Amino acid sequence: MRRALAAAAAAPLVVVLVGCSDSADQPDAHPPAIVLHVHKPRPRPHRPRPTGPLPRDLLIADRDNNRVLLVTPAKRIVWQSTNLLGPDDAFFTPGGRTIITNEEFNNTLTEVAIATKQRVWRYGHDAVAGSGPGYLNTPDDAYRLPNGRTTLADIRNCRIVELSHTKRVTRVLGGSCIHDPPRGFASPNGDTPLPDGGLLVTEIGPPGWIDRLDARGRLVWAIRSPIAYPSDAQLLPDGRILVCGFTDPGRIVILDRSGRIHWSFGASSGRNMLNKPSLALRLPNGLIAANDDYNERVILIDPAKHRIVWQYGHTGVAGSAAGYLNKPDGIDLAPQGLVLPHAPPVHHSSSVARVGSLPASLSRASAVVLPGGRLLVLGGLVGGASTSDVLLGPPGRLRRSGHLPVPTHDAAAALLGGSAYLFGGGQAASTDAIVRIDPATGAARRAGSLGEPLSDLGAATVGSSAYLVGGYTGTRFATAILRFTPPGSIRVVARLPAGLRYAGVAALGETVYVAGGLTTSGPTDAVFAFDTRTRKLRRLAPLPAPVAHVALAAVGGSLYLVGGGSTHVLRIDPATGQARRVATLPQPLADTAAVDLDGRLLVIGGGTSAITAVRP
Repeated sequence: MRRALAAAAAAPLVVVLVGCSDSADQPDAHPPAIVLHVHKPRPRPHRPRPTGPLPRDLLIADRDNNRVLLVTPAKRIVWQSTNLLGPDDAFFTPGGRTIITNEEFNNTLTEVAIATKQRVWRYGHDAVAGSGPGYLNTPDDAYRLPNGRTTLADIRNCRIVELSHTKRVTRVLGGSCIHDPPRGFASPNGDTPLPDGGLLVTEIGPPGWIDRLDARGRLVWAIRSPIAYPSDAQLLPDGRILVCGFTDPGRIVILDRSGRIHWSFGASSGRNMLNKPSLALRLPNGLIAANDDYNERVILIDPAKHRIVWQYGHTGVAGSAAGYLNKPDGIDLAPQGLVLPHAPPVHHSSSVARVGSLPASLSRASAVVLPGGRLLVLGGLVGGASTSDVLLGPPGRLRRSGHLPVPTHDAAAALLGGSAYLFGGGQAASTDAIVRIDPATGAARRAGSLGEPLSDLGAATVGSSAYLVGGYTGTRFATAILRFTPPGSIRVVARLPAGLRYAGVAALGETVYVAGGLTTSGPTDAVFAFDTRTRKLRRLAPLPAPVAHVALAAVGGSLYLVGGGSTHVLRIDPATGQARRVATLPQPLADTAAVDLDGRLLVIGGGTSAITAVRP
C-alpha cells in the first residue's frame, strides 16, 4: 500500500530452484490406498452480537498471503478470497456485494463478488507497468464511488485516475511528478473519497503533502505533512486529518489544517511500537483501527487511553494460519447489514484424502497453484520418460491443455506476475531454459536462459522475484542461490555451504527455506533459512534423519516436508527448524510436488497418479 518514493516499483518476485535428478524414475505400478472423506454435517454456528471494541466485522487485505479476510470481533474468519496477487488495499463497494482491491505490485485492480468469490471486474495488465489506456503503474487505494466509477492513486504515474465500469478513463488529475495539485502530485498513495464528492490526496514525495480537492478536481487546500512518509490520510468529521507515518518506528497522528498535531500514537519500544503502519480509520465508536503492516497485525486503539484494546495477528510473526497475517496492508469496516453467503456444511474428514488423479503415474514434475483453486502441473517422468504435458485445472479435473517446448523433468516452477515460469530441468542432460507458461491457456514458450544448464532444483516465490537454489549443472552440484526477476534478470545473491540437489524449497514471507537434499557426501539433514532482505543464510535445527528427493511447501505459517521414499509428512517450525511427524501418506513417495491450496497441503504424484490432500 505505502511504498518508498523512487523505490515504489513492484518488489521483485523471487524463486529458489533446488537440485533435481537427470536420471529417469521407475514408475510405481501400485497406486496407493486412499482414505476417503467421512461426511458429517455440522449446524451453521450462531453469530452473537459483538460486545467488544470492534463493532462489526473487519475486512483485512493480507497482502503477502495473497488473500482478503473478513474477521469477526471474536477474531474468527467468516469469509476470505484467496489467490489474489498481492492485494494491497481492499474496500467494500457501495451496496456491500463486492470488494475492490488494488494489486499494487502486479499493476492491476480486481473486484471480487462476496457471494461467489469470483472476479467480476479487472483493470490493468499483470506485472506490466504503463500509463496508457488499460495500464497502471503501482496503483493504490482503489475506491468504487457511488456513481459506479472507480478512483485510484497511480503512484509512479504521479496521477489520480477515474475509471468507468466499462474500463474507460473518465478523468486524470496530475501526471507531473511534483507537488502542484491538481496538475502534479509527488507520488500520490492515497485518494480518499469525501462526502462532497471531492478527494483527500496523500503525496509521499518528500516532504509529503495532504491535499483536499473538490468534486471538480480543483485544489481547496494543501498541508505540508508534519510527519515523514504520510500514508492514506482520512478527513474526520470535525475537519481534522487522521494519517499514518509509514516509518519504523511508525506514528499515527491527528492534525489540523495548519499542520499542528493534536494527537499522536506510537512508541519507540514495547507493545505500542508501530512498524510502518499504512492506514488508520476512525470507527463509529470513536476507536481507531489501523494496519501495522510490518508488525504483521491489525490493531484497535483507544485514543483517550493511548492503549491497544484489540489485535488480530501476532506481533512481528508472519503466518497464514488462523490468527496470523503477512504484511496486512488495508482494512475496511463491514457495512451495516452485510449479508454473507450461507456457508456449506462443514465436513469432518480424515487427515489424508485423495482429491484428484493425474492422467498417469508421474514423478519429478513441477507444480504451482493458480487463482481460483486451479493447479498447473508441468512436465515430469511418465513410464521412465520425460513428458512435455502441461496439465491445468482443479485437482479433481486436471486436463492436458498444452505442451512444453521439449519434454522435461527435474525442473522448478514459480508463479510470477500472473505467468508461470519453468526453470531448467532436462531429459538426458540438464538445460538452461526458462519457459513461460500462460496460466489461462497452458501455452508455453521459451523466455530466456539461466546462464548455464541446471536441473534437480526447487523454486520459491518471494515478492515479485523467484529465488533459485542449488541444482546440478551436468558436471557439478550447484551452490548458488539465484534471483530471477521477469522479464529476464538473473543474479547470484548468496551461496550454500555445499552443492545441493533434490532438496525441498519453499518461502514464508520474505524468507526462503531449504530442507534436506543430496550433497556430494550423500543425503543431508540440514535445514537453512535465507532472508531475502539481508541476504543472510542461517542454519536451523536438523531434520530427524538425512533425506533427499523431497518437496517442501508452506501452509498456514508452517513448513511441510514430504517424499524422500517415506510415508511421513513432517511439520517444520520455521523459527527453529524443529520437525515432527504430523501425518502418514498411503504409501512411500519420492520426487513428488507439493503446494498449498486453500490451506491444504497438496501432494502431487511422486511415482503415483494420486493427488492427495493433507489437512494440517
